[in-house]
Amino acid sequence: MKLLATIGLLLLASAASAQQGTIKLLTFGGYTFEDKVDFSNGYGQVSDGFQWGVGFEIGTSMENAVELIYQRLDTRGIAVTRFGDREESDLGISYIMVGGTRYVPLSDLVSAFGSADVGLSVISPTDRDDLSSITKFAWGVRGGIQVAPGSLVSIRIHAQLLSMVQAAGGGFYFGTGGSGIGVSTYSSIYQFNLGGSLNFRIK
Repeated sequence: MKLLATIGLLLLASAASAQQGTIKLLTFGGYTFEDKVDFSNGYGQVSDGFQWGVGFEIGTSMENAVELIYQRLDTRGIAVTRFGDREESDLGISYIMVGGTRYVPLSDLVSAFGSADVGLSVISPTDRDDLSSITKFAWGVRGGIQVAPGSLVSIRIHAQLLSMVQAAGGGFYFGTGGSGIGVSTYSSIYQFNLGGSLNFRIK
């Protein structure tokens, strides 16, 4: 709750500082690669898949902006112990993030950019009632190229790394009960994706 309150305050401060700035609607799409996490008594795996998202970017100057984004990946999670026990679940992984973006103009149409975000990740098993959703602190970085052929629409191509901190563990790789395979150590999950966003200026 404290993190959510901090995010809300940051957004209010950003909106107040950007009264004369721009506001863009961001629409994300991309491919997230598979990730494997090793434990002392086994390993876990998050499968690859398509990740989509939406967000808002509030410009505070010509080169700087603050953003609020939501990204979602529907995929498959697997946990395997060294004894061969195995559990699987369909997963919905959501990121709710706030952060900053810095643009570096390369020409009249093209800019390089980099973003850093912090927020929450919600991991929800979607096909099993015996596993619970969990919410963890998350962070992410993103970098790429923006092409702006006009003042109202822009396109960004990016590489992105997202991480759920201490997101694995419990009775199941992603849950808090129900399976009993005994994956008990904790590790962060890292998700790398390649994608882009189609952006629309609304102010």
